Amino acid sequence: MILFLILLGVQQPEISAAVNRDEVVVGEALVLTILAHTGGQEPVEIVNPPLIGLQLVGSREQSRVTMRQGAPARETTRELTLRAVAPGAATIGAVRLRQGAVAVQTRPITVTVTAPDAGAGSLAPHVRALLEGGAAPTLSADAVGLTVLPSPGVVVLGEQVDVVVVAWFPRDIRALLRNPPTLTPPPVRGAWSYRQTTPSRPAMSRRVRGVWYDLYVLHDVVFPVTTGSLEIGSATVSYSVPMTRPYASREVRHEVQSRPIAVSVRAQPAAGRPSGFAGTAGTRLRLAVTASARELPIGGAATVLAEISGIGHVSLWPEPSIEWPAGLRVYPETVDEQVDTDDGFVAGLKTFRYLVVAESLGTHRVPAPVYRYFDVRTARYVTLRAGGLEFVTPGTAARTTAAAASLPPLMDAPARVAAATLATRVPPWGWALAVLLPVGLAAIVRLLARRRRGAVGRRATTRSAPTPLERLEGDVRRLLEALVPDAALRDTGALADALRAAGVDDPVAAHAARVRERLRQATYGPDGAPDPDELAAEATAVQDALAGHLRPPSRWVSVGVVLCVLTAAATPGSAQSPDRLYHAGAVGAAADSFAARAAQEPSVAAHWYNLGHARFRLGDPAGTRRAWLRAARLAPRERAIQRALALAPAPDRATVRLTWVSPMTPVEALAAALFLWLIGWLVVTVRGAGRLAIACIGFAVAAAAYAGAVAYRYRLPVGLAAHAEVPLRVAPYGPAPADRVLPEGAAVLVTHRRGPWVLVRHGNARGWLLDAELVRL
Repeated sequence: MILFLILLGVQQPEISAAVNRDEVVVGEALVLTILAHTGGQEPVEIVNPPLIGLQLVGSREQSRVTMRQGAPARETTRELTLRAVAPGAATIGAVRLRQGAVAVQTRPITVTVTAPDAGAGSLAPHVRALLEGGAAPTLSADAVGLTVLPSPGVVVLGEQVDVVVVAWFPRDIRALLRNPPTLTPPPVRGAWSYRQTTPSRPAMSRRVRGVWYDLYVLHDVVFPVTTGSLEIGSATVSYSVPMTRPYASREVRHEVQSRPIAVSVRAQPAAGRPSGFAGTAGTRLRLAVTASARELPIGGAATVLAEISGIGHVSLWPEPSIEWPAGLRVYPETVDEQVDTDDGFVAGLKTFRYLVVAESLGTHRVPAPVYRYFDVRTARYVTLRAGGLEFVTPGTAARTTAAAASLPPLMDAPARVAAATLATRVPPWGWALAVLLPVGLAAIVRLLARRRRGAVGRRATTRSAPTPLERLEGDVRRLLEALVPDAALRDTGALADALRAAGVDDPVAAHAARVRERLRQATYGPDGAPDPDELAAEATAVQDALAGHLRPPSRWVSVGVVLCVLTAAATPGSAQSPDRLYHAGAVGAAADSFAARAAQEPSVAAHWYNLGHARFRLGDPAGTRRAWLRAARLAPRERAIQRALALAPAPDRATVRLTWVSPMTPVEALAAALFLWLIGWLVVTVRGAGRLAIACIGFAVAAAAYAGAVAYRYRLPVGLAAHAEVPLRVAPYGPAPADRVLPEGAAVLVTHRRGPWVLVRHGNARGWLLDAELVRL
């Protein structure tokens, strides 16, 4: 207990003071918080600070016991509510604390106080004129009023409507407010709203019938999107005042609502409306089209910006119509909006960004774009024209001349490609049937053979070898089935009729049917034949007579059909115009024709090879390598394609791995697998399961797995860098930094897509590229 009292006596008192605001307006309140920590049993006295430019309007104090430095201490909190009474620098003097013989104090605090009308400068000139010249509502000296002033009351579609909410506070009531009032804007239907911040201080003051009012103003801007009546709902102002004059008393919350109003919205005039007008409205709009570069190599890219600026609803401004020439490929990118104000009117800048890639040599002229809008201030239609653009794509004559001699000549589509094309068109059920049919056939044959061996074993005790009549029965049966396929299912009379229909003479047909029945009885009956020699002689005579009616099947028709099919498949396309264009020097047009052929027949290697020829002559390394890689994957052992691909080598090892070419196409590997599969199951059918059958089936499964692996590699989403120095960005936006720069033709693996951006992997590096910066393999 003695130690506890000593600790209480050792503790020194502490005091601190802070305000919640450093800047206030005349009439507004701020809170000074005083925090004191004391110990011991002696009484504590906290002396309020002297005030300059401020007035004490309320006070609240509370205390509690806490543990400080392992000993109990008293914490006293005092909150002083102060109101600014004069503009300038207000001072809060030192707060003093006395406990016995010990006295401590805080440092003085300075607060900036501004005049009430300081916020009026933030109002737009036309809104301030509306407040100063508008009629004041009929109010009593002790009531708060709320009005909504739309400006103007009648507008044209697309014109700005100012919704001004004004809260009229008598100065006596405002002096009682401890916190600023809360203004809630009215709901507006059928319009696009630009919300403003809620005011925290009066915007201006007005004297009405001898009473001073402080005006809190909330200015919202709306743009009607439909014609008719624009309904503006009720605005609300909420505020709290003390119940009695002592400022520590409880507050009572009040709420005032305005009346709903309406604004008439008219359609834009039909007189003078130009053709192709899209309904754009604004004031003093400007159109500018710029390009980051004007000279582009084949595959080179430039950024084109179409900027629309002025006063109006920026979000509703449509995209300008730009006619791009055929030699340029255009990829629309982002649309950026920057909203600002111009003397209280909504204004801004809308930017449409395009990525332009050159695809052919020559000069590409972009006509001057036209933009039409309705000027809401002058009430007339205006047509804007920006300057046209011109992109120049120079040729690469030196490179083409040096390497043209080493290029193999163009090739025609070979006849053997028709087989690959046919294989790719086989439906999945066809492949499944080809795989399962030999398995089922082998199973059936082996089952029948097993049953036949069992039957033969059961008869082995009586007969070990077929008799002459059994051999004759089999020969006659095969002859009859050659003439009548279902002879085994017909009885004697039906068989005779079928033989007559097949061209056999009537006596021979009837005798053959009777002899077959006698042979059956002799072979399978219990008693055999009464005269085997006579029956054998008759059977031999019938066999000779039936053999005279058989003719060897003509194979020339089948051979002719096959030759016609192969000739039709091997016949090259009749359109030779791409070759003539290429040799005539129109390489760009020839490239377009070769690309169209490749798109129509993507499994023909010659089309891709010829397309690579044209791209090489045009100076497009990425397009060249892509076309020759497609050709090499379709015909990997073609010498001309291998020589051509050597002229467009991979820039790095990662590209070599991603653009690997198999020595055998997936279709060839699958055909080999099917052939081995059929051979293996044929061996199983004839000789049973053995080493040869197991080897063939095993190699077939391996070849099919190899075909699937190659097809999977070929279907990976791989792209080639379309031009030199493509930045590999760390994030999907233009200004993002780049970890590395990819050379032209570098291969990347696409792993994710986000809008116009793709996440790619190149070796161990990952990053973002624009999809337009890639040539998909």
